[in-house]
Amino acid sequence: MKRIALSALAGFLVCLGVIVVIDAARFAFRSPTPSASAINTPLTPLHVDPSWITSGNPVFKANETSRSPDGRSITGLWSCEGPTTFVWEYAVDETVHLLEGEVAVEYQGNEFVLRPGDTAVFHADTKARWTIDEYAKKVYTLQGAGPLGQEMRMLVPSAS
Repeated sequence: MKRIALSALAGFLVCLGVIVVIDAARFAFRSPTPSASAINTPLTPLHVDPSWITSGNPVFKANETSRSPDGRSITGLWSCEGPTTFVWEYAVDETVHLLEGEVAVEYQGNEFVLRPGDTAVFHADTKARWTIDEYAKKVYTLQGAGPLGQEMRMLVPSAS
């Protein structure tokens, strides 16, 4: 019996080792090249579902500056010229850091204002109302939870 348990444990450890090596190789070969110099990527027009816009004629622009090898994490820049009010629907978790302008936000029963230097987190499958009087520019990071993370969220909803 002891021999069977040791064999099962050894088999498990070998499988775990193979998975770790494959994941490390995938990360190493799919990772973007590190920056050797500053990159200036212009913001390009971003299409936003017109039904999200509740007032104004905003001009949205964005770019993607990096993406993780597995595609679950994306970082970029986003801007909006107002005045406008819109409801943004979050498909994945998003962390934002405001660089320029000011944004009044209504999110999950709370109202707050983002100013340059402020950071906020918005969760997947939620909505926020943004009001921009003139202009706003942010750095964003999108974070997909992956299948296991999504299942855990269904079992344990966030407290916010």
